[in-house]
This record gives sequence, C-alpha cells and structure tokens, in this order.
Amino acid sequence: MSFVYHANALAFGGVLRNPCCDVLPSTGSVVLSPSGGEGSETIRNFNYKGIITFDEASVYVGGSKRGKFRNTISTVSIRNLNILNMLHADLLVGRVTSEHLESDDPQKSECTEPEFTFEGSLLENVTIAGRKADVQLDHSVFSRYATYSSFVTGFSDPAAAEDDTVGLRTSSDAKDCRASRYGKRFCWPPERSSDGAPRTCDVIRASLVSSIDIPETTEDFSDEDARRKNDRRCPVRRNGYVVRIADFGTVAIGEVILKQHQRTVNMLRFNLGSPHDGDLTFGSSSTNGTDMFP
Repeated sequence: MSFVYHANALAFGGVLRNPCCDVLPSTGSVVLSPSGGEGSETIRNFNYKGIITFDEASVYVGGSKRGKFRNTISTVSIRNLNILNMLHADLLVGRVTSEHLESDDPQKSECTEPEFTFEGSLLENVTIAGRKADVQLDHSVFSRYATYSSFVTGFSDPAAAEDDTVGLRTSSDAKDCRASRYGKRFCWPPERSSDGAPRTCDVIRASLVSSIDIPETTEDFSDEDARRKNDRRCPVRRNGYVVRIADFGTVAIGEVILKQHQRTVNMLRFNLGSPHDGDLTFGSSSTNGTDMFP
C-alpha cells in the first residue's frame, strides 16, 4: 500500500480588472510531491505599483510517514503586508496539518478519514481602513472536530454537549443546535443552520475568526443597492468574518473550506470594488492525501 501526499501553499495571487487589466501571477507558490518530502520558497521585497507590498513571504510544504501515520503540513507567512493602503498586517501565518492513519487492511484502497488542524495560523497588528482592528482567531473548534464526519455530527448536536467538553457553564443557547451557535460567526443563514452545518456539494465554509472589533451587521453584501446605501452610513462593517469597506470592497478573513479529505485556509481573500476591481488572495494553505493500491 502506498500513499499519495498532497499539499500546496500560496503567498499571493489574483487579477485586477480596473483601472487596468492585469493578472498578478501566483507568487510564492509551492506544491508537495505525491511521494512526500518537502518544498519551499521565499520572496522578498515584493512591490506591485506601490499598492501591494510585503517585506517577505515564505511558503513551505512537507509530507512524511511516522509509524502508521502519514503527516502533511502546508504553511505560509507574510511580513509587513500592505494592500492598497487599506489593509496592513505586521504578520500573517496560514497553517494546515493533516494526519492519515494507515488502513489495517492492505487490500483496502481507501485510507481512514484524516484529521486536520489549523493551529499556528495568526494575524498580528492588523489595520483596516486606517483603524486598528483587533482580529481574534479561534482554531480550537476545528481541533475538537478534526475529521469531516465529527464536524458534521458535532454541529448537529445540542450546544450543551460542547459546553461539557470544554468545561464551560451551561450557556443560554445550550438547547440549540451547535450550528446555530456558530452560524453568525461562520456567515451561515439561520434557515440553513437550524439543524446542522450547511453544506453545498459536501463542502462546508467557515472561518478561523472568532471576533473583530468592527460594527457587525446581518447585511447581504451581494445586494449592490443596499451595499451602496449602507456604505455611506457605516463605511466599515462586517458580517461574520467578511468585512466590507466603502469604496474598496470586501475581504474574507481566515476563510476555511472543509471537504471530507481536504482542508484549505485563505487568510485574506479580497473582492475589490471601486475604484479598483479584482480578486486577490493572500496566505492560502491546503492539505489532503490518500492511500493507493498497489
């Protein structure tokens, strides 16, 4: 029985459509060999027209076997990151690890369900639209439900079970579904999270962000008319982990994508509006892997 490793890490990439059309190629990008090993790259003193800059970006992926466990890591760090003078971070780190237990059946072509963590991911000293922003990350919920099936099952259970697990007093929402507790944080619509984590094609979207000291709203940022009106009343606001900045765009912070055998974290993903239009991603890490026979 052999194992096919997979991990990739990206420091930065995207496309700008206005005021100029320009593809910003994947910078600081590395992919792990299916046979394991490691890969890395470091980029220093990046400067795109003075509007996207960072001092250093490092990406690293690795995969190896320890006993019956196949372990994979993907991590990226960016120092002194500045985007359009609207978002600045002293340090960004995205990190995903996975652990696959080797099957006891040598003829079995599918490995057991892997466990993942995001421990080590961080954002330090973040400034958004000229204001210091206290961005708090919480990796623990993903470590408690490290497999896809445990996440799905756990988020269908009453919230009280989690209070017992982490040793907290019984909360006021203890009788509610656990998905309802995290719904606002993960931008899950109430009508879709009343009995479990909402899934689309078995993909669950969530975030490492537990709180940001920015005014909160339940606004649908895809509604352009409402968005333009609210931009004048509250230029900087958020819905869960997605921050809206007037005359700039939206940014998803600590975005997590869960699949049964894969995890991805995008530490910063931008959908830019006026005067710049485009899509940018900073600090993306992903891992998974599978047994192969023969």
